[in-house]
Amino acid sequence: MQRLLDLLGSVRLTLGVLMILAAAAVGGTLRPVEQTLGDGPPVQRFDLYFQSPWYRVLLGVLALNLAVCTWRTVRRTLDERRRLTELVTAGLPPGGGGLPVPSAAAGQLVGRLGAAGFRAIPAGSGLLGQRRATARWAVPVLHLAVIAIMAGALAGQLGFVGTINLYVTHNTDRIFDWDSQGERPLDFTFRLDHFEPSYYPIDLQIAVIDPRSRQLLRTVTTREGATADAGDGLTVRVLRFYPEEEHLILFLERNGAPLGEYHALSGQRDWPTNPDPGVLLKPAAFRDPVVRQLTSRVTILENGREVRQGVIEVNRPLVHRGVAIYQTAYSRDANGFWYCGFQFSRDPGEPLVWGGSIVLALALLAVFALRPQHVAVVPQAGGWRLVPLGGFRGEAGRKGLEELAKALAGESSAER
Repeated sequence: MQRLLDLLGSVRLTLGVLMILAAAAVGGTLRPVEQTLGDGPPVQRFDLYFQSPWYRVLLGVLALNLAVCTWRTVRRTLDERRRLTELVTAGLPPGGGGLPVPSAAAGQLVGRLGAAGFRAIPAGSGLLGQRRATARWAVPVLHLAVIAIMAGALAGQLGFVGTINLYVTHNTDRIFDWDSQGERPLDFTFRLDHFEPSYYPIDLQIAVIDPRSRQLLRTVTTREGATADAGDGLTVRVLRFYPEEEHLILFLERNGAPLGEYHALSGQRDWPTNPDPGVLLKPAAFRDPVVRQLTSRVTILENGREVRQGVIEVNRPLVHRGVAIYQTAYSRDANGFWYCGFQFSRDPGEPLVWGGSIVLALALLAVFALRPQHVAVVPQAGGWRLVPLGGFRGEAGRKGLEELAKALAGESSAER
């Protein structure tokens, strides 16, 4: 059993699995999107590589390896204080390592260690000093965060992704499931109440026409939101333009006096309740519109009752009972009726992935920013000896140890 644990927790296994996964990722990225194997139908490279059983087995081996390493790290962290205390109690490490500290009462050393930010723990005839000891948990927490992310990805296999195309005012309680390639029932009924695309301001031309002869008098170039002079004291302000219907909504004024809202329609169509400005106004031409946003107003029904109404926009899904509903497409049929495409997805592992990612980032920050430090203060002839046990690396560590030795000798600015 111990040999199996040693194998699963070895760094060699970690590096070997990571190298194979990296090579597979390169192959899955560079190969064609669709590949034909033998006489079978084309296979997506995502399914051939990243969703294949052998790739998942490798991920499982990596997860086991990480779990064993995490278990060992947690045990080592839990045992660290006891191990260091026994080390100091035994008067270790032997030899002349460390820095000398002049003779002082143990109580003074405890106070001076505390003033330097170290927690003093009695250990036999000496003291164990620990600073930022809880930061040691950053590495186990980092490992656990990665395991949580992997578990979330595995839990995501229990969810689904489906789509549906729906006409305005229609509803559905079933979607097309892409994994099963068949219909999947929902736990609720989804109804599309209204859909409207919005565009960036559109440049357009308005034709000013004589109502009797139907002759073109002039054209006015303007854009949505702008005001333009249509001649003979007539001013038009563009309130809204619907390019699909070629329907223009204007607000008219003549010599500063408001005439009201005017609906200008293309072709031979006329709005029956327009005010009479003395001319006919028609949309003549416009630039190709650029979509700014797609807005769908929807209703969720359960057991025939409306339980929720909401708005779905691009990058702004509606989430109901763990199902995220996204706007994916829109179009009009030959009769001019709008229909929209929606994606329904449920990912039970998403909270684990997001939570694990946040914890992973914080743990990485703690690993690099918070370095735990451990020292031993053991008696020796004529005084004490300050011995670093961890966290004093490089030139900065040497200087920090020297400053701590001065502080224990009572040479700090607070005692001078």
